[in-house]
Order: sequence, then C-alpha cells, then structure tokens
Amino acid sequence: MRRHCALQRAGLITGAIIAIWPPAAVIAQRTSGPRQFRTDSFYVQEWIRGGRKEPDLLVEPRELAVTHNAVIALDLGTREVHALDLTSGVTRFVLKATGEGPGEFRRPIHIAATPQLVGVLDAATSRLSIFSLVGKFLWSTPVVDGSAVESMCLLPRGVLRVKYLGADRAIATIDSSGRVLMRTAMPRARALERAPSFANAAFVADGCRGNAVAVTPYFGAWWYSIASNGTAQRFAYREPGREAIVTTKIKRRERIGSTETTQSTMTTDVDAITRGAFQHGDTVIVEAGGTTLLPSQLLDYYVAATGAYIYSRRLPFTPNALAFSADGSLYLASIGNETSAIVRLTTTPISPRDQAKRRPRQ
Repeated sequence: MRRHCALQRAGLITGAIIAIWPPAAVIAQRTSGPRQFRTDSFYVQEWIRGGRKEPDLLVEPRELAVTHNAVIALDLGTREVHALDLTSGVTRFVLKATGEGPGEFRRPIHIAATPQLVGVLDAATSRLSIFSLVGKFLWSTPVVDGSAVESMCLLPRGVLRVKYLGADRAIATIDSSGRVLMRTAMPRARALERAPSFANAAFVADGCRGNAVAVTPYFGAWWYSIASNGTAQRFAYREPGREAIVTTKIKRRERIGSTETTQSTMTTDVDAITRGAFQHGDTVIVEAGGTTLLPSQLLDYYVAATGAYIYSRRLPFTPNALAFSADGSLYLASIGNETSAIVRLTTTPISPRDQAKRRPRQ
C-alpha cells in the first residue's frame, strides 16, 4: 500500500522543515489523446467483509496492503491492524494498540507489506514494527521523523521507502536497522519552491521494487520515477491536474511564559489529481482523483520504466482504500454509516450467473 488517502479540500499539516538538497535531474515525458479503457470490467469475486454478524469488525479502514495470503487493513477508528484471508475473509490475526514495547504500537499511521512481511509505522514512537504472516513480531526499525511520513513502501529485505511531508529531502530509503541509505528532494514546480507541505504532498507507490520508486504528487501534471541515487524522470499524468494554491491560517492556541502554541491550517480549492499509487510488476497504477471523467473512480496504467500510458480501468465505486494482490485482484475498503467493508474484485470477466454465485449471502 500502500497507503490510500481520502484527501479533503482542507487539511491540517504539521512537521519539521528540512534543509534543501540540490534538485534532481528531470526528464520530461508527454502523453496525449483520450483514455483507452480495457473491455473487461470489475466484478465482485468472492467476499464482502463486515455486516450484521460482525458489525464492529472494521470501523474506519483507511489503508490496505496485501501479502501472499492475506489482505491487511489499518483501522484508524480502532487503531487496530486486521489480517484477513485473501479468499475467504476469515480473520488471521489482529494487532492492537497496546503500548511502546517490542512489537507494540500506540498510534499507527501507515501499513505496508511484502509477500512475507507486514509493517506497521507508529507515529508515537517513530518506529516501524515488522510482523510475520501469522502476526508474530520479528523486528523493529527506527524511522527518523516517523510522524512526518505521509506514505511508504516495504521491500522484501525490510528496506523501507518513504515520502516525508513537503518536498525538501522528502524521499528516503531506510534499511532494516534504521540507517538512511538515500535522502533527496522531490522535484516540484518552481512556483512551489516556497509552498507549504500540503502543496507538495505525494504517494510512494505500494508494491515498489528494484532501484527506482514511483512517486505520484496529489497535485499538478506530473509523476516521477526516482532512482536510488536521487535522479528523477518526470512523466505526465494521462489527465493533468493543477498545482495547489494553498492558503495558510495560523491560530494561537495558548501562551505560557515565553512559549506559544499555534495551529496551522492549510486549505486549497484545487482537487487532487491522484488518490493513490501502486506498482504491480513493471506497471505503475495511479488511482486518479479530480478528473473530468468519473471522478475518483479511475485507474490509469503506465509503464514503470518509460512512463508510457497503457490503458485505464473503471472502478465500481470510490474506495476509501485500495490494494493489489499478486494475481492482479483488487481489494477495496468502503466506510459506511453503520458498517465498513472490504470487497474483493477481479479484472477477469465472469458471467452474471457466476457473479451471483460468488456474492456472499445476506
């Protein structure tokens, strides 16, 4: 997951400002023409999680990640991490916020997974805890400024790739011991050199692999492939977005002696052009946001190495979180008024009769 964010038109950003690094080299790539849609649509394949039997199972699933046998859900409503079987939805294990000891966490903000590992980032301790596929704690990795991480991706050996708030030194690669292997600036438009963190928000593609990492900014017309040495290639979104124009309001909360506490609120009227990013094999998949066609219900596929646009797919609804499994199936989280659910979808067409058979009974 990789992380999926339901971005609102107003957001609250806090974090440290880091020194500026030299900008990475950028190669521009352009795309043109209308979207090309795949003829196969999405169908509900096997199960919907939640409902009458377990109404309190999931309250606010905001992030999903997939291992080789489970879909992992971060529930921000309960501060729990649920591992559900990929095909049946049966609970494999649940990790709860219990403290700050080994294998514990208090305020989980992100999850990530490889086929064999599950990672939970705790904002309270700036620590990534790694678990096995049965929920056994394996090791922890200290993450500098963990509370300022806005998206991340986990590699098989426990190497972590993160996107910090803002653009300066925002992309980092961290090994399993916590050593920073690379940290570089995220390319951004000249007009945003002094813009707040909100304007430079971005996703790191879940399912990252190899030496390069795909980074998709919320706003603007471009996404990037950033190599391990910090150099970047710039690729155009199929439907370009606008740069965010951010308004910052600072409100004084309290003053004790010479210490003053303030709250900064950043808002924008610009719609986010992307809501998430994934890397499946050699393909980068961007969940499109503020588009003119089916807003927030499109997936755009690109070649990871060249940024060339391949095709698009339609989603049946706007998810609160989304993840891909190794076989190409999708897992979507939906937050409802009374219950929340996780839906498994497939990109392989099936007949309406078979589709009805695979729907869970009410």
